[in-house]
Amino acid sequence: MEELQPAQLAAKFINLTSRHIFLTGKAGTGKTTFLRSLISLTHKKAVIVAPTGIAAINAAGVTIHSLFQLPFGTYLPKVVLTTNVAEYQHYNTPKSIIKHLNMNATKRRILLDLELLIIDEVSMLRADLLDAIDMVLRYIRKNNSASFGGVQVLFIGDLHQLPPVVKNTEWNLLSAFYKSAFFFDAQVLEKNPPVYIELEKIYRQADETFIHLLNNLRNNQVTEQDIALLKTYYKENYRPVLTDNYITLTTHNNKADTLNRNSLKELAGKSYFYNAIIDKEFSEGSYPAEKSLELKVGAQVMFIKNDPTGEQRFFNGKIAIVKKLTDEVIEVEADGSRQNIIIEKYTWKNIKYTANKVTNDIEEEIAGTFTQFPLKLAWAITVHKSQGLTFDKAIVDIGDAFAPGQIYVALSRLRSMKGLILTSLISGRGIRQDQNVTYFAKTKEQQEDLTIQIKKESDAFLNHSLLQSFNFSVLDVYVFEHVFSYTKDEKRSMKQTHLSWATKLQKDLMALKVNADKFLRQIEKLFIAGNAESLNLLLERTQAAENYFNPQLQQMSGSIFELIEVVKTQKQTKEYLVELLEMEAMFYEQYKRIRKAKAMLAAANQGVELKKEDVLALYDSAKRAEQIKTAYTLPNKEEFKPPGEDVYSRIRAAKKIKEPKEPKEDTKEITLALFKQGKNMTEIAAERKMTIGTIEGHLAHFVARQEVKATELVPAKRLDEITSVIAKLKSMKLNEVRDALGKSYGFGEIKIGIAAYLAEGN
Repeated sequence: MEELQPAQLAAKFINLTSRHIFLTGKAGTGKTTFLRSLISLTHKKAVIVAPTGIAAINAAGVTIHSLFQLPFGTYLPKVVLTTNVAEYQHYNTPKSIIKHLNMNATKRRILLDLELLIIDEVSMLRADLLDAIDMVLRYIRKNNSASFGGVQVLFIGDLHQLPPVVKNTEWNLLSAFYKSAFFFDAQVLEKNPPVYIELEKIYRQADETFIHLLNNLRNNQVTEQDIALLKTYYKENYRPVLTDNYITLTTHNNKADTLNRNSLKELAGKSYFYNAIIDKEFSEGSYPAEKSLELKVGAQVMFIKNDPTGEQRFFNGKIAIVKKLTDEVIEVEADGSRQNIIIEKYTWKNIKYTANKVTNDIEEEIAGTFTQFPLKLAWAITVHKSQGLTFDKAIVDIGDAFAPGQIYVALSRLRSMKGLILTSLISGRGIRQDQNVTYFAKTKEQQEDLTIQIKKESDAFLNHSLLQSFNFSVLDVYVFEHVFSYTKDEKRSMKQTHLSWATKLQKDLMALKVNADKFLRQIEKLFIAGNAESLNLLLERTQAAENYFNPQLQQMSGSIFELIEVVKTQKQTKEYLVELLEMEAMFYEQYKRIRKAKAMLAAANQGVELKKEDVLALYDSAKRAEQIKTAYTLPNKEEFKPPGEDVYSRIRAAKKIKEPKEPKEDTKEITLALFKQGKNMTEIAAERKMTIGTIEGHLAHFVARQEVKATELVPAKRLDEITSVIAKLKSMKLNEVRDALGKSYGFGEIKIGIAAYLAEGN
């Protein structure tokens, strides 16, 4: 087998497995290039997030806090004793976050459909923030058994660069839960460590001596020879001539700003001011350039974008001198060139993710733009803001009192040592790396050969994808809970008049699920990794299964669309419409999963990888586009706009249902486990400190799914009377059935009777 390069290995792990991945590499190894290529090719639904606003803009993604609606501040996986917390300290817990988590339908849909979460600049990502992401995904996706609720995570960054910021007062709380503040010490990764992949080819530097020095800095292996080499570039109190084209890398913003401001003042001539054009949403903290750029002829500037024309006249970090200015035009001469360049304004986009109504795919939506000349004054810049830039000449003014990794960041910005001037001596003590990072880096050598891992993981992922595509359990629970949401009297709720429709949908789905469960057993029997004959037979059976299940799923979707047309003509049904649209999306996702899993199996049997364009070609977008357009068009020809607030949050609030303290095992499953241990409903209610009615509701759920016999809960005679009344009334409304039976029957018993009636396929 041909040996794969690290970037190829990373791409295969993403496309063929569900393993979390840490993709790292020295400065200049092409991590950003890899990310761009991945997004354009992967068949998985992906979003990009970053810890800060500027990092998110640069990565063409969104901030972690905005996507997951997380508050700023310390996150603790559990509540701590108040004796350990000072009065002024605030922290967040699963309970406090969930309590205020009020996601709209679109954002919830994105998180439900998400397959790949890409986190850029993870050197700055704190362990507690990563655990908060895990908690929200498990909660929204109702999947507490898998890390990140079943979403694969790609971590991108260089841990030898800028570390996470943690105040001492925060660490006093966090240290009870975490070994360090770095993302790799998050609790979610303890049992699910990422595959460690390192990009090794350096594109920025070609000087072997310089590369060797940077490697030693990065790996905490600085020698006396390295220190001696650095001393040869030391020039005490060096002050460059303004025309020398040096940029000074310094420690703090105010120092860099002062150097730039004073240097600009030294220039004679008129100042020109160029104001950015900001359209719609673009937060001030995420501005990628100066809101008001002041320039003079002769000013030293730096490009903050690569040449968008593709002619490579300049790159991000290239130094230039301003040669001509007018109110509308900036003309510069780039360092090393004698040809002037007329600069055009550049538009940065602030994106938001949205769910495509037609395909349910995750798409980018432009929330706002920031348009400005891609230049900034560049006599000085902070090391922090230099990350990702490349310089030919730089004065490094950092001393030895720097955080681990920052000296490496500063020196690695340079193409070669020819352009280096140090204005302070650097000692071995000042460049020591964080020991937690050094320890984590060793896991790369300890892991199993990646090519072997890929084979095992890809087989497991394919098998899991097939099983998930024909597993109707989540859809079944969703529809079951939908049916039991019809709780009001017909006179008070238009929704209630459609209960019989919902009941029929549930019965049809339950019948389909019975056959799907049988096919799941076939998959488990036929899937033999590496056995071509078995996998070809499985492909035949999967094709036949798709031909059986998908037309019925489409028919059920069609039934929902038909009801939507009726409901649109009725008053006070906006929330009900949202429920129906979301339920239809669930059916459509099941249909898509089956189509995609079959395509994945076919691709694997042919020894090829599935790409984004292959997946998009699987669906009839034209027909669905027409269905969605019709569904969202109201009788008055206006477009239906769902409420911005999560309708389910409002329903829960109205019913005063308490949010869970933290994500944990499904509460119904806990009740089932206790029941199977031989405990009766009274004992379970006492142990769980719940009402008997709640326990009855839990077990009714499993009666409908034929996992518990109704006669184990309600005497056979009473059960027969309940089901007889339901059949006679042709109604499953609790009040109607109770009135017919008499008050000696409790609502809990009747729920179990209704569940039994449904389980019999009535």
